[in-house]
Amino acid sequence: MQIAALDITSYFSFLSGAMITLFVISLIIIFVYEYEVLRRPKS
Repeated sequence: MQIAALDITSYFSFLSGAMITLFVISLIIIFVYEYEVLRRPKS
């Protein structure tokens, strides 16, 4: 029981860490895309 609970805890901590990482990466991509669009001269 202890090992199973530990595995579930580590799995959820890994899942939350992965979610935070994906969220940060998506934020960076959005900011870079917005910067490129704003920097591009308007025709």
